[in-house]
Amino acid sequence: MRISFTTYKILLLLVVGIIFAVLVLVYSDDEGEEQAQVQSHLGTEVDISSDRDTFEYFLSTLGEQNLAQLNESYAEFSATLSFGERQKVLFEKYQAYRQSLALITPPQSLSGIDYLQYIHLQSLLMQSEHFSEEEQKRLFYEQNLTRELAIKRLEIALLGLDEDSYQAQWQAELDQLTPDMKESYENAALVGQLNRVFSLDDTTKSEQIRNLVGEEAAIRLEALEAEEAAFKQTFEQYLVERGDILQQSSASRYEQDQALAALRQTHFSPEDIRRVEALEIINDQDN
Repeated sequence: MRISFTTYKILLLLVVGIIFAVLVLVYSDDEGEEQAQVQSHLGTEVDISSDRDTFEYFLSTLGEQNLAQLNESYAEFSATLSFGERQKVLFEKYQAYRQSLALITPPQSLSGIDYLQYIHLQSLLMQSEHFSEEEQKRLFYEQNLTRELAIKRLEIALLGLDEDSYQAQWQAELDQLTPDMKESYENAALVGQLNRVFSLDDTTKSEQIRNLVGEEAAIRLEALEAEEAAFKQTFEQYLVERGDILQQSSASRYEQDQALAALRQTHFSPEDIRRVEALEIINDQDN
């Protein structure tokens, strides 16, 4: 269970980069075509938690608008900052880095932890090619540390230790972190426990969740689970209606975009739109 979860988390980083690169190739060819208004950011503010969060906020609109329009939107935002011109250059470098992730092609002979280490090292190499040391630390410190610890956890798991020895070695790794990062990973361990509990039958699941997080938090989790089930059902219905729109060969791409934007607003709240569009991409690739 530990291995499959960690593998998924690391591969997700690569998949996101590849999806971005593909979208760049598609939408950079359509720069002259009129696009529907960006809907996913309505009612939201620019995420300024970090430089990378800000960049990802704007890149999340790729698909609703083409690359030229995306960069124009970012330029308007950066013009409001005292250090905007420097950030604009960094944003361009970040886009080039994201596209370069799609060029990672591990040898077919690699598998398991060797494969994951290769991906991690190649990502570090590309970061060093695109950014200064100070920029790398500012943009990727937590992301790189997450991958390193994920690989370290795999290495410990592969030692074949008993559970107590495994936990002792893993705790020794966590103890080397700063207090805030250590707390994040301890919270992640709780999430892992909850994921396993959610696979149990309803009665046993409810009892164990309360044991893990307490009564009040358990009630909130159950409410979120019900909300997620409702979202999934709505999304499945949305995909059926979306498919009908995309099959209308007489409609132009612009008309389809307008119809899809209206359909999303009918089924989902503004807060869910970005998630829906990401799920659309995954669904289209799977099909």
